[in-house]
Amino acid sequence: MNTQEILNKRKIEEEVRSLFNGQNQIRAKKKKLEVGQHRVRHEFDLYDANEVIGGITTSPWKNKTGSYNTGGQDRASTELLWLSLWEGNEHRVMILTDKEMADKLFKRWHGCPFPHRIEIIYCNPVDKRFEKVGVLGGGRKLQTVRQKP
Repeated sequence: MNTQEILNKRKIEEEVRSLFNGQNQIRAKKKKLEVGQHRVRHEFDLYDANEVIGGITTSPWKNKTGSYNTGGQDRASTELLWLSLWEGNEHRVMILTDKEMADKLFKRWHGCPFPHRIEIIYCNPVDKRFEKVGVLGGGRKLQTVRQKP
């Protein structure tokens, strides 16, 4: 990936964060936090104390050549692990800007015993709308994203 592609992805991530904040009347920011007993640091793409914690990925399910983007899939799955390890009470969300990635990530992990609810959300940054794909795991239920009518 070249420098311009990286900058474009960061711009989209910032737009998604801003859109999500505006829709939910929160002030989530990118933040490095300590996780677990050994205080391992991880940077979450969304964090507003006592409100929300989450990740944003712009990775597609398939890469430019049409083959499976296993690196992008692995990074998105790893973010689910970090959200599972978080010990706070914030509402957990994973926002994906590729519809196929959102659908297939949910399908891959649906039914697994995640200790906390993680809401999988597709964001179409062009249309500036969110679509709830599904919820992984158990735990408390909050309404931060409206269901598609």
